[in-house]
Amino acid sequence: MSEEQSILVIDDDEGLRYSLERVLSARGYRIIQASSGEEGLKVAEKEKPSVILLDNRMGGITGIETLQHLRTSSPDSMVILMTAFGTTQTAIEAMKFGAFDYIIKPFDIAKILGLIEKAFAAYADLHESKDEYEPTLNSEDYREGIVGTSEAMQEVFKIIGQVAASDVTVMITGESGTGKELVARCIYQHSLRNGRPFIAVNCAAIPENLIESELFGHEKGSFTGATTQRRGKFELCDGGTIFLDEIGDMSLTTQTKILRATQEGEIQRVGGNETIKVDVRLIAATNKDLEKLVEEGEFREDLYYRLNVVRLRLPSLRERKEDIPSLVDFVLQKLGRNRKTRAKRFSSDAMAIMTAYDWPGNVRELENLVYRSAVVAGGEAILRKDLPDELLGKFGDAATASNQASTKAEGKTPAPMPVAAAPAPTTAEPIAAPVSAAPAGTIGEACDTLYKILRDQFDESILSEIEREMIIRALKEFDGNQVKTAKLLGITRATLRKRIESLDLKV
Repeated sequence: MSEEQSILVIDDDEGLRYSLERVLSARGYRIIQASSGEEGLKVAEKEKPSVILLDNRMGGITGIETLQHLRTSSPDSMVILMTAFGTTQTAIEAMKFGAFDYIIKPFDIAKILGLIEKAFAAYADLHESKDEYEPTLNSEDYREGIVGTSEAMQEVFKIIGQVAASDVTVMITGESGTGKELVARCIYQHSLRNGRPFIAVNCAAIPENLIESELFGHEKGSFTGATTQRRGKFELCDGGTIFLDEIGDMSLTTQTKILRATQEGEIQRVGGNETIKVDVRLIAATNKDLEKLVEEGEFREDLYYRLNVVRLRLPSLRERKEDIPSLVDFVLQKLGRNRKTRAKRFSSDAMAIMTAYDWPGNVRELENLVYRSAVVAGGEAILRKDLPDELLGKFGDAATASNQASTKAEGKTPAPMPVAAAPAPTTAEPIAAPVSAAPAGTIGEACDTLYKILRDQFDESILSEIEREMIIRALKEFDGNQVKTAKLLGITRATLRKRIESLDLKV
């Protein structure tokens, strides 16, 4: 059993420690014991166990206090808190201080074994993410706020560079959440007007009866509540850049005034007669089909052509999935700078799920999910378990399969579940259903026969011998073809190679 499969049991109940050691060591785990939190901290610092089973109420420091110290002395260990008092405060504090999970005493053996198995999978996931993680961004990416190395985003950057220095009107299209305002700000930052105001207006968020006043201002007494004169956004933005988001939601009346402002450079306040000259560069954005709105008479054709001088379409996130790791890195680094979370990276398994998802809410949805996952993560790495259940339910299995395929193609070895860690049959704790429970003529029947043999003739070497024979027979069947052998055995080719080396087989 390797160091990666060690379990430290910290509990002042000698009987429970003995029972756990008997059950877990029979399943191939290396068990270390400590009778107090103080002793457990010393052992953990020395042994660096993969999983720690920690009692909450002990003599000396409590389990919660021990957990807080473990986050420094053994930060990678997956800690499962055991408590006979399942209070709300215990549950909250356990997760607050980075426990992998907690379990209420007395607990079912199957339940603790399931938790331990998940903890080892998370531990392997954590270490794989450490080995593979490389920052994908530099300081320039943070400064601009727009992230993407995909071909689609490179085209966007080219257009920004081409139009930034001029005063040409730009129409930005794309789905909601793709970052249209960020692109507008980037155009502004690289323009000759970057020393003057930049004002963003969401046309869909302003009530119809107020949008004219918001954009063009109003005179005192022009309507109920207009107690003073007010300058609008166009007037305040004189010499600068105004960004009109969701312009497709604007009424025809307001569209007429926008056309005059862009075409003649003139506005009038609501309730006023004075013509006011304004020098404003206009950048507009929409997620609607303006051509269709023009055909239906809901958008002015002349304004459409006035706005659509240069069209810049932002790709959806599902069209540039290769950018997802960089976007995730960007969000995490931004959260870290604001000291909102400790998480610094996603594990490869969690990232595979992120890239499998289609992101209908695009970058905005990704940012929210990264923040949510970073908040619930217990340490520096966001693991598969930290992702929302709805995401795991839809994409978890497919993403894991895709991730395994990619690691196989790259010659990497995904963290396998060791054959030696399979449950060891004992007469005291039967781990299989009664023989009569399996239907005849099925795999279950074959397993029943094998179980009888193991039960009657079990010794410590039988599992490795079975594994050796299965690999040898499969290799013979396929004339040494490792790809076909691995497929038959249900493992990756890299895992098969590792098994061949560990069993000292000659192919």
